[in-house]
Amino acid sequence: MKSKTEQLADMQQRRDKILEMIREDGTVTVKALTETFGLTEATIRTDLRMLQKAGHVQRYHGGATLMTGKQNTGALLLERQTHLEEKEAIGRLAAHYVENGDTVIFDSGTTTTAIAEAIGHIRRLSVITTAVNIALKLGGEPGINILLTGGTFKFPTLSTSGEKAASFFENVLAEKLFLATACISPRLGLSFPSETDIKVKMAMINSASTVYVVADSSKIDKVSMFALPCDWSHIHYLITDSGITPAQIAAFEALGVQVLVAPLAVAQRRAM
Repeated sequence: MKSKTEQLADMQQRRDKILEMIREDGTVTVKALTETFGLTEATIRTDLRMLQKAGHVQRYHGGATLMTGKQNTGALLLERQTHLEEKEAIGRLAAHYVENGDTVIFDSGTTTTAIAEAIGHIRRLSVITTAVNIALKLGGEPGINILLTGGTFKFPTLSTSGEKAASFFENVLAEKLFLATACISPRLGLSFPSETDIKVKMAMINSASTVYVVADSSKIDKVSMFALPCDWSHIHYLITDSGITPAQIAAFEALGVQVLVAPLAVAQRRAM
């Protein structure tokens, strides 16, 4: 039997995971949480009540959502600042692999957004994306054709998701996919706090000839709740920052994944 300290630690870890799920999707139901954690509705409602008390979520009958309005927007902006220098470095390096005439899929996320902001050298490009902000960023650029998937809009990630978004890729053939992930582990693969985007991400992978996973080094050797059901033969490159260790590089390359390490900007390196 677990000690009181262990029980409290498990409870806090569960609440952190629930909050991570809500931040990913914007909302979650009590029913979905009871199925995910195998707990009673009473326990889940207590978790949501405590998260609301802490100011993270707003409960409604049968579930909870992120705080709306300025609070929600503020949370999104805060997430965008996390590991910003590393994501910008990854974006600059990844942009070198986008060529004129390519058909490219951009997943949603702050790191893929950094790539979109770094491809000013491209004059002829077809972009397929689930990210509304990337479509807005690139849509006004001459020579760039944008295809935005349908589906359910998710405010926290400024993206579309669900069955309609996944079905969009059924007949799509793209040279390259830049895929975001919440966590990546050589042993357990790619994983995410919510399962709503899993089908979309698999559909994107199946539509692309070359798959680049873009993830800052803080996500390496971490695991989230839902695994992406694909093996490493589907992943060709990992683009990350210089925080990755030699042992981690060796582990990925032993799986057939080529690791590309993005150096930080000169000014940032000097500051360190």
